[in-house]
Amino acid sequence: MKMNINPVLSRKKQIPHREQVRVLSSRGALAHADKPTSFGKRASLRKFAPAGGIPSVINRAFAVRIACTVLLLFFAMAGFGQEAVAVYVQGEANAKNLQGKLLPLEIGDPLKSGESVITKTTGRADLELPNKSLIQVKPNTVFTLSEVELEGEKQTVLATTVGSVSYRLNKFTGRGPSIRTAGAVAGVRGTDLTVYAGADGSTLVVVEQGAVAVEAVGKEVTLEKNEAVEVKPGSPPGEKFSWIGKQIDYSTWNQGKMEEFLKDPVAGIERVALQLEIYRKGLADTLPLLRKAETEVNKVYEDLKKAVEAKDEARAAQLREELLKGVGKDRRILFLNMRFYALSYLSLRRYVVGGLYIQMKSRYITKPTAVVYQEFLERYRDILQKYEETIVPQLVEADI
Repeated sequence: MKMNINPVLSRKKQIPHREQVRVLSSRGALAHADKPTSFGKRASLRKFAPAGGIPSVINRAFAVRIACTVLLLFFAMAGFGQEAVAVYVQGEANAKNLQGKLLPLEIGDPLKSGESVITKTTGRADLELPNKSLIQVKPNTVFTLSEVELEGEKQTVLATTVGSVSYRLNKFTGRGPSIRTAGAVAGVRGTDLTVYAGADGSTLVVVEQGAVAVEAVGKEVTLEKNEAVEVKPGSPPGEKFSWIGKQIDYSTWNQGKMEEFLKDPVAGIERVALQLEIYRKGLADTLPLLRKAETEVNKVYEDLKKAVEAKDEARAAQLREELLKGVGKDRRILFLNMRFYALSYLSLRRYVVGGLYIQMKSRYITKPTAVVYQEFLERYRDILQKYEETIVPQLVEADI
């Protein structure tokens, strides 16, 4: 298998600062216990005004439409079955839910499809999947759990935008997860590995046990025990190399990638732009199919409304089945994939492109007319323009 979105997080009572960590994992949550936990202050949350008032009287036809809409949303949410559970939390580790709210992550909290864990310098979090696989989110990391549809089957996506994440994966029933970064996809089964996602968009995959197929821009390399490979954004995997010894220090590796970027920042941002274009093209290919499916679903809604009003239970049952397994399912699949492409572009733009811009701005603050800086800004503005024109229309306020 290759390494090639939503209910709001529930929040339990905060654990006292010095309380012994309760390890929930049957495999020891990567062996952490009796360590202090400190949670960052709750982030200030944006308040959203309601889109409009609710009428006091709703006619029957409108009520039928509301019922149909709720039915479809229920079916869509029921499809997002994969979730992880936080089994260990230390330092400043937050969860971003589908409302865009950033809340302290606590032991026992679920992480559902479309939600993220964001750690700061002191933060780390261990997550457990339903099959007891473990995911260790390390400091200064953005990790997201999502889903895509491949060949008629949902696939869990474990994505690292920046930072480092270690995986101890058991065998999965059916299609296993896809482990992703900005520029690479890895397929694994029963494998221990660590994924590093650099601030320049680069990826480093290190395998401790098992085998991993790492794919990027149509090229693939297979890693086995004690092997690693690096992938630059928008490029195929490099040559694999042997790795034996201590775990690679992310900060040192990431600093080296940033130094490499600063030697040729124009080429660096162009590589990131290539990866962004992959997401943009995927979105562009999906949208016409999604619009067609939405038209078909709306027609079924109207037919269902008429059947309910006519008290034709047999016809109504047939149409509900169509919403569940026919055009309704097609629409949910396409919507899932559309969200994946749009959010992937958003994350890469926010955490990688935004970081590169800050690096360049601070470096050239006294020489803003430097040719290399102006060339970088030209590519940067092109990325922002494409983002505003093609990605933002597919996002909701909570995403931004």
